[in-house]
Amino acid sequence: MSASSVDTAGLLPRSGIGVDGPFLVIAPPGNPAISLDARLLDRIELIRRSPTSAFAMGTLAVGGVVAGALSLIPGGPIVAAGMAYLAHDRFSEGRKRNNSRDLLLALGSLEVALHVEDGAAEAKRIADTLTQYSRHAPITRAEVYQDAKRRMRAQASANSNLQGDSAMGLRVGDETVLVSSGYLRVGSTSFRSSEVREYALRGANLPLPGGRLLQAALALLVIVADERARKGEDLDALAKRIAEYEEWTGRNANR
Repeated sequence: MSASSVDTAGLLPRSGIGVDGPFLVIAPPGNPAISLDARLLDRIELIRRSPTSAFAMGTLAVGGVVAGALSLIPGGPIVAAGMAYLAHDRFSEGRKRNNSRDLLLALGSLEVALHVEDGAAEAKRIADTLTQYSRHAPITRAEVYQDAKRRMRAQASANSNLQGDSAMGLRVGDETVLVSSGYLRVGSTSFRSSEVREYALRGANLPLPGGRLLQAALALLVIVADERARKGEDLDALAKRIAEYEEWTGRNANR
C-alpha cells in the first residue's frame, strides 16, 4: 500500500481520520497520510466511561426536585430549581458518557486512544467498520479468513517470517514502519525501541525529516506486534475463529 493508493477522499473534515478497507487512515494537516492495518490489532472499540454514577446522581436530584416542589424540605421552590439544574446536568453527562468520541486501539495490554473530533456517530462508524478486521472479533469477511489461514500456515512453517505480520502494519506516506535489532525504523530514520516507549508514555510524537510527525503510541503498536509475532500466535484461538467461520459459511476444511 503506497501513499498514492490511500483513499483520503472520505476522511472526516475535522479529525482527518477515515477508513480505507482494513486500514485506519490518519492525515493530520501538513503530514502525509498515516495508515494502520486493523488486522494488527486485538480489539477496536469505543471508550465508554460508565454513566452509572452520573445517572444515579441525576435520579437523586430528581427526588430533590419533587421534594422541593412539595415543600417537604425548607426553601422548597428555591431548592427545586437548583436540583432541576443538577438533574439536567447529570443526565446530560450520562448521555455524553454513552456517546464517546474516542476510539480504543488495543494490542495485548497496550491500549491507544484516538479522539474523533467529528462526533460520536462518526467514531462509532469507524469502530464498527474496523472491528471486523481485528483479531478478537469473529471472522465475517473472506479476506480476514484468508489472512487468518495465512498466519496459521506461517506459524506452522519452520521457515516462517516471524516479523511478517507487523512489517506492513503501519505506514507513513510511502514509508513502512519496521522493527529491527531493537530499533524502530521509519524510512531512513531510526529510534531505539525504548525511546519510542518513552515518547509514547509522554503522549508525544516522533519527529521525522521534513517536519513530519508520527504519534509515538501508534509506532509502539508495531513494536508490541513484533514482540507478539516473535512469541508466536495463539494457535488455539486462531483455529477456533477459523473453524467458526467455516461452519458459518458452510465450508469444509477438506473442500
